[in-house]
Amino acid sequence: MNNVKRIRAVVLMAAMSLASQQAFAECGIASTYSEGSRTANGEAYNHMGISAAHKTLPFGSRVVVRNQRTGRSITVRINDRGPFVGGRIIDLSTGAKNALGMDGLAPVCLEVVSFGSSRTVKSAELREPVEMVRSSNTRTVRVRNSRSAKAGGKARYAKSGKRSRHAGSGRRRVASR
Repeated sequence: MNNVKRIRAVVLMAAMSLASQQAFAECGIASTYSEGSRTANGEAYNHMGISAAHKTLPFGSRVVVRNQRTGRSITVRINDRGPFVGGRIIDLSTGAKNALGMDGLAPVCLEVVSFGSSRTVKSAELREPVEMVRSSNTRTVRVRNSRSAKAGGKARYAKSGKRSRHAGSGRRRVASR
């Protein structure tokens, strides 16, 4: 009898785990980007590779991108953050854009094949908001998970390009361009 209860508990937990992994799909406008030396996850950016940037999906997620105009589809890996232009849902590398037959912006539908880092996407609020304050020569960004924020300090980047640490609120100052 005890073994039956254990088996039921294990089956129930497995079913709940599968139910918590929500499917993720969305349709909208895709754009491309080709410049950059590093992606948000630290990889060297290869613009002719098959990769993409998404605002909330975990790094390493595999996503099928289907071009609604041409009917072509491709599976890309999320390795960057973006797009940072309103109304767009994904930024594709030049290689992915070419494979989809895109010319500029295109209507696409996304479907997640697998989530990176064994995490599920529960909402569009995966990333914490970033507070940005502008002044004449510096840009202050609240960084919640940086080493300087954890240490209670802040890193200041001035026009000179020199960096100094100060005890304080965990803000990073970067010279504006």
